[in-house]
Amino acid sequence: MPELWDLYTKYREKTGKDQVRGEPIPKGCYHLVVHVWIRNRLGQYLISRRSASRPTHPLMWECVGGSVLKGERSAEGAVREVKEEVGITLEPSAGKRLFTKLREAVDGKPFQDILDVWLFAYDGPPRLEQATTDEVADCNWMSPSEIRQLYDHGELVPSLDYFFCAFEEKEPDYSGILGKKVAGKIDRPLGSRHPKHPDIVYPINYGYVEGIPGGDGDAQDVYVFGAEKPLSRFEGKVIRVYHRFNDTEDKWIVSLDGSDISDEKILGDIAFQEQFFYGKLFG
Repeated sequence: MPELWDLYTKYREKTGKDQVRGEPIPKGCYHLVVHVWIRNRLGQYLISRRSASRPTHPLMWECVGGSVLKGERSAEGAVREVKEEVGITLEPSAGKRLFTKLREAVDGKPFQDILDVWLFAYDGPPRLEQATTDEVADCNWMSPSEIRQLYDHGELVPSLDYFFCAFEEKEPDYSGILGKKVAGKIDRPLGSRHPKHPDIVYPINYGYVEGIPGGDGDAQDVYVFGAEKPLSRFEGKVIRVYHRFNDTEDKWIVSLDGSDISDEKILGDIAFQEQFFYGKLFG
């Protein structure tokens, strides 16, 4: 039987369509993928080595991961992948979803997935003898510095480079920003194109708060929600902050009328630009 996935919109809504693994994914659709990091009480992470028979990145090191199957929830797919690859049984309710990222492509290759990155606590040994697949050749507990050595020597799967900023930095405090009323200018209105990358079209209004510097020294950037037409200026309330792990700039999420907006809606609408960064919504 072929492996089947559910297909989603960019807002994480099921389309009702199935996707056969290996077949082209329809434009505008995405499948759900998980990365699963397992950490013990010593602060070490369980890192697995891909088997030599894997078609991509053979014998390189990585965390557990894979595609969520049709009918599964994200956490259910995460614990299934852990059982299949390293033989460990975990409870879906024990996991913490650290962040979500919509990816159109990785390293120029089409992915069309919604990536959930999970963290689980576990202090027992890996149980490769109980794994139900042969995807993993070996696994070891490693400290962040040892994982860094793997990366520096080209032995870690490259797309896991987010580990060093997403896991090791202190979580920021945005309590003084969330709920703040702000005003400013829209310099990239809805429907306009990026000045340096004309293939990027803005599906929402994007601008800056006058008089408040951002992380790059320029005015603080904002994504403005609540208008279906191009704007030149805005006034609204900050309802979320999108914190980029691998960049100096945070992006404020502003609601014109102050009403709340779902994370799925926000992440879907800002993915046109944020797909090139790793980050997390706060608030």
